[in-house]
Amino acid sequence: MLSDAKIKTLKPKEKVYRILDAERLYIEVRPSGKKIWRFKYVLNGKEGSISLGEYPVISLLEARRLKQAEQVKLSQGLNPSDEKKKAKQKESSSTTFKDIAQEYKEKKLVNRSVGYINQFDSAMEKDIFKVIGAKDISKVTSADVLKIMESTLKRVRSQTNYGSGEVTAIQNRKFIGLVMRYAIVTLRAEYDPTYAVKDYVTRPDVEHAKPIDRSDMSKLRTNLENYNGSTTVKNAGLCLLYSMLRTIEIRRMRWSFVDFEQRIITFPISSKRNPSERTTKKNRLHIVPFSKQIEGILKEQLKITGGQEYVFPSVYKTGMLSATTLNRMLDYIGLSEVTAHDFRATASTMLNEKGYSQDWIEKQLAHAEENKTRASYNHAQYLEDRRKMLQDWADMVDGWK
Repeated sequence: MLSDAKIKTLKPKEKVYRILDAERLYIEVRPSGKKIWRFKYVLNGKEGSISLGEYPVISLLEARRLKQAEQVKLSQGLNPSDEKKKAKQKESSSTTFKDIAQEYKEKKLVNRSVGYINQFDSAMEKDIFKVIGAKDISKVTSADVLKIMESTLKRVRSQTNYGSGEVTAIQNRKFIGLVMRYAIVTLRAEYDPTYAVKDYVTRPDVEHAKPIDRSDMSKLRTNLENYNGSTTVKNAGLCLLYSMLRTIEIRRMRWSFVDFEQRIITFPISSKRNPSERTTKKNRLHIVPFSKQIEGILKEQLKITGGQEYVFPSVYKTGMLSATTLNRMLDYIGLSEVTAHDFRATASTMLNEKGYSQDWIEKQLAHAEENKTRASYNHAQYLEDRRKMLQDWADMVDGWK
């Protein structure tokens, strides 16, 4: 059987040659240096073969998976070559923007995160398909893209506390551009109409997180304590405030990360092959010690969530809390100008003012260490120091009430 190491050593020769993997799967090495996966089959007494793609774009593992898929077709009496031709004919007949957007998603977004794919789907359904979904993609114009951007701005601005819409409009233009360029590569369009309007909407200045005004601290802690919505949402907000974690980390926190005996939460590094499993912003191992307040919240959530995967699951559907749930909670308790990220800025500012080590604070915030040698030194660095600091911080927060 083949291995990646062996495939990499295969050098081109004057003539094409083939090396067998197993069960009629082989790699074909051409004089040009290209290495093509092929699967040889027999159906109704006749031999045939089909290309499965080029290595290393198609890995050894993927080639074996594709071979199994072709074997399933054979078991159903289907000819793999004929089925491939039919798929190509269907592909070439799909010329509407919606069809090609769906094709692009299935072929090009398979390794993107669930959140990114959801953003893509939402943009298509809310703004893009309404205007150009049924239109032949080769006939989509810059005027169409402009219309979508303008309608996006209008839609977002009509919603309370959703911003002015520039970021969403720009994102929609980029999504259209991705689909258009895919159509160009697959010979179903000739130009990208998004380029002409790329400067029509400009991204607003980034509003960086800011410490919460002292006048709002008492309001925040008291109103959060008295929040009469879901207990899970309230507990997520309190944990966010006590822990200095990011919203994404609160939302993606799983029970498998929680160690009550050691009194720590460990956010693991996700595989590069599964970006949707990422639990921290920069995909770094992050260890968070408990304060008494965090421990109490986790124990209450354990009773509420039972055997569910997430510590703070969605209230009305399976999976994690939505990205906007916590900010909507802040709006509900009368702090619409405060964002969840402002909690981190507040903690950083106040702890620095109290004289706590900047190293402890930066480690707790999971900020990148510029010194790579120091960064790799110890994932649990300052753990007990940070535990005491977090306990002091939680007590300070409770003092706001």
